[in-house]
Amino acid sequence: MNILKGLLPHVTIVLSVTFFVLWILDYFNPMMQFLTGGLPKALLLALLVCAVMTSALAVFYQRKE
Repeated sequence: MNILKGLLPHVTIVLSVTFFVLWILDYFNPMMQFLTGGLPKALLLALLVCAVMTSALAVFYQRKE
């Protein structure tokens, strides 16, 4: 559980930065359609799962204290 507690926020940050970069690339070059493919949708799902798990763990540890 400690590995998950330490790793999950970092994964969430990396995925968030990845989507920020993809959004900027898609803004400046919409013809490439960076955010419409299958991989960005899978990464978005992973980001959402990581964000929910990070939030749930934060609430769990706050209530535990």
